[in-house]
Amino acid sequence: MTVDRRRLLQGLGAAGAISIAGCLGGNDTDDIAFPLDVQLEVDADNTDRHELTQVIGQVMEETGYFRVDIETHSFDDHIGRVLDPGYADRGNIPFVRLSGTFNPESFCDALHGTSNQGQCCNVNGLGYEELDRMIEHARFGLDVAEDPDLRRERYDEIWHELADYRGSSLVHFATDEYVRNTDVHGFAPFPFSETTLSYALHAPVDQQVTWIDRGEATPDETDLSDIQTGGTLRYGVAANIASLDPPYSTDTTAMMAQNLIFEQLVTSDTEGNVYPWLAKRYEVLETQDITREAYEDYMITVSANDNGVLEYDSDDPVQTIMVHPDDSRTADDDVRALTPDGASKAVDDDVFGMQWRYHLQEGVEFHDGEELTAENVVLSVERYENSDLAAQTFDSLLHARAVDEYTVDLYAQIPDAEAERELPGAYIHSTEQAQLGPDGIDPLGDGVEPVGTGPYIYDEFEDEEYFIATKNDNYWLEQQGLDALEWYDGPTDFPAGPVVDEIDLHIITEDSTRSAALQKDEIDATYNLVSDTLNEYDSDEEYVVDSIGSGGYNYFQYPVQIEPWDDPRLRKAVNHLVPRQQIVDEILDGWGEPAWTMVPELAKGLGTADYDALESDIRPQNEFDTERAVELIEEVIADHGYESNI
Repeated sequence: MTVDRRRLLQGLGAAGAISIAGCLGGNDTDDIAFPLDVQLEVDADNTDRHELTQVIGQVMEETGYFRVDIETHSFDDHIGRVLDPGYADRGNIPFVRLSGTFNPESFCDALHGTSNQGQCCNVNGLGYEELDRMIEHARFGLDVAEDPDLRRERYDEIWHELADYRGSSLVHFATDEYVRNTDVHGFAPFPFSETTLSYALHAPVDQQVTWIDRGEATPDETDLSDIQTGGTLRYGVAANIASLDPPYSTDTTAMMAQNLIFEQLVTSDTEGNVYPWLAKRYEVLETQDITREAYEDYMITVSANDNGVLEYDSDDPVQTIMVHPDDSRTADDDVRALTPDGASKAVDDDVFGMQWRYHLQEGVEFHDGEELTAENVVLSVERYENSDLAAQTFDSLLHARAVDEYTVDLYAQIPDAEAERELPGAYIHSTEQAQLGPDGIDPLGDGVEPVGTGPYIYDEFEDEEYFIATKNDNYWLEQQGLDALEWYDGPTDFPAGPVVDEIDLHIITEDSTRSAALQKDEIDATYNLVSDTLNEYDSDEEYVVDSIGSGGYNYFQYPVQIEPWDDPRLRKAVNHLVPRQQIVDEILDGWGEPAWTMVPELAKGLGTADYDALESDIRPQNEFDTERAVELIEEVIADHGYESNI
């Protein structure tokens, strides 16, 4: 079977792409018959992702074993649906994009770790205890913290295990393309789209700064000596800003806006190297060779319901720091759990895995005039408890404690090979905002405007239309100068803050409309345009296309808890029906890379002992092979006695 974009898309039309199918949840074996009804779900705002979903759906139908319907929603609605706790029971197959980190753990745990079920991005309840153990042992423990080679070997075992489990199918690794007019100078992307705008505007780690020059000079004719201050950057974004409250949002556009306002203790360059930021410097004070069992005396016994949710005897939500390794949330009626109170007592007794000390920059002010202190860090960490980012925050973090006014310690539960980047992940809040409840930072609802330490101040937000931030005239780094960054060794005349006065985010969800806005000079820059238009922009001297290999990939998840998808052979069969190379060539016009493994090149340095060998081993399981797919489907039908009307 060959795949041609025009042939596959021809005749599908809107009616074939947007329809409703019955879900598979709750079916008995007698109700399961082939052709099998399958519902694929995808956001309608990304044309490329929509088209590749259509391609995969039609290839599935051409085998004769599936009747496929594709349901589309706006990006916000799609993400809201798939992150709903009940989504895993619907039996649908969602298409999503994951944006990971420089750490390999983010490309396996986020999708397959059971602690992330119902959070980003484990939307269909993937994973099992042995896989959790493998992921844990690749990141945590003194052995892997001290031996990067051992760490790589253990991650290689994970990639092979995931290829065999096949809870999700990667389609392609993303390259992110940003198109700008020639008024935008100096712009350069970051490997993660949610960070690109703030990085491009100002990043001393790479001597990166963006400025606006609406004169005759073009970007290829200017350099840092030609920087102009002032002006407004009009930036087209592909989705609405769902939230301006950092612990309660996981989507890219929300983080893009938040990164203008809020800052963290550390920052990173494009290679993944970590540098102090709100922290003037930091160091590891102590590492202890302990396991999670060491916290047994500090745990309390808690009931677990049928869904694995722990039921504390408290009117207020209680954060579970960890569950005893010998207990199971789903198999045991009662489990031993460590709460923040128990974690604090453990630290009192010198029971912890790692102690990292952060010495804060002094004189840093929030937008409301409050000075940053260690207590702000502690309160900010506490605000992440039971938030949408709780699972990722407390997979390693044990406790935060102020040492003095400008010194704070962050403790890891056990030795963590990724602690340097992961422990200081919270965005730092002012005292008042750190004490707000869930989704408390909401200028549209409760009128609470976000307050951070960042180079831009919240100005205005019109839901689904625009977001405006203006330059912070009292930005701490500009007040103190680049000498405040002890590691900085760049040009002395490099600006200590961004030079653009105003950032206007124009919310334009349709990529064709966003492209038209760029051509009409309604915006200066945008991203996520349809791939077949990028070549036209790239050859037009009025525009610049910046492309970067990103830490993201497009994938879909199987409903592994729903029959017949609980049989991995069916999942492997559909995986063989994904024409990855053809999708990259025909739909993406070469702007991307087929995903043969689960770890992108960006994280390969710490995530595999031999990237080429890993790809060679796993690629055959991801090749487009309709004959093998049919063989596997027939095995499933025969072994389970499913009805077949093929």
